[in-house]
This record gives sequence, C-alpha cells and structure tokens, in this order.
Amino acid sequence: MNRLQLMGRYPHRLLVITASLSQVKSPYPHGSARPNRITQSLIAVFAGLQVPFLCPETHELGEELVASYLFQVHLYHWLEANDHGRFLSDNDL
Repeated sequence: MNRLQLMGRYPHRLLVITASLSQVKSPYPHGSARPNRITQSLIAVFAGLQVPFLCPETHELGEELVASYLFQVHLYHWLEANDHGRFLSDNDL
C-alpha cells in the first residue's frame, strides 16, 4: 500500500501486473482466497489511489502497451510544451 500511495504522487503512473487477468481471477490452490473478491479489491484500491493498471495476457503485449502509454505521455507533454494544447484533433484516433 505504501508503494501505491507513493506512486499516486506522480503525474503519470501506470502499474503493470505481470499476470494476466485470467490468472488473477483463477482459484488459488494453496489458499482460501476468493478470486473475484481479490480482483474487486485490487480495482477499488487502484481507483481510490488513481493508479491505472494493466494485466496483459502476455509479456510482449505488456511491453507494447507500456511503450504506447509512454509515447502518449510524451506526446501530450510535447503538445503542451509547444503551445498546441492538451488535446488531439477530431478524427486523430
């Protein structure tokens, strides 16, 4: 929790969980934890601390998503720094 709270202080934050959501939501063989309860608790904590997160299905997909996120963060920074405003034009997506 301390690390997540510290992470919440940064303007651009993203937590990448190195397990797919299907793994997080799977039953745990060595405990009585309930996967849905754990998933909902994680989502509640991340929403409360305003820390977005990803659970990519593969390591490669995780790398791609993180690279895209970093590109977007730098793009918005560049747009603002060069007086283009913090927005994309219509039909850019």
